[in-house]
Amino acid sequence: MFDFLIPIHPKMVHFPIALFFTALVFDVLSLVFRKKALHQSAIYLYVFAALLTPLVVRTGIWEAERLHLNHPLLTKHSLMAQRTMWVSLMSLPVLWFLKNEFAKYFRAVFLIVLLATVGLVAYTGHLGGQMVYEYGVGIE
Repeated sequence: MFDFLIPIHPKMVHFPIALFFTALVFDVLSLVFRKKALHQSAIYLYVFAALLTPLVVRTGIWEAERLHLNHPLLTKHSLMAQRTMWVSLMSLPVLWFLKNEFAKYFRAVFLIVLLATVGLVAYTGHLGGQMVYEYGVGIE
């Protein structure tokens, strides 16, 4: 169905990965240097990355369909990508509620959610890297 598409998933996936990791770096730096602007930037980066995850997951599904892939590693990668997507998306209303109703807990919860999301992203990326570098998926 999507044979006409170029392999867009590898081109798109690195953007939210970089955003999640940069958000973590900014938030840690905001704690070290006590700069509210870095913390606010981390929040914006996290929200933008979370909102991009459905598009990136969808392009991964299209890529698997385009290449007619069926492998246990792909299944695991896909499952972890979907978990990452849902954790990041479902955290947004929770974080918004905390920021508005229980502001004193927001920063700690945000950092915990950010660490969890970055962990999920890192593991999912590791699985994607295994597919490319060990099995040659997408290499033509």
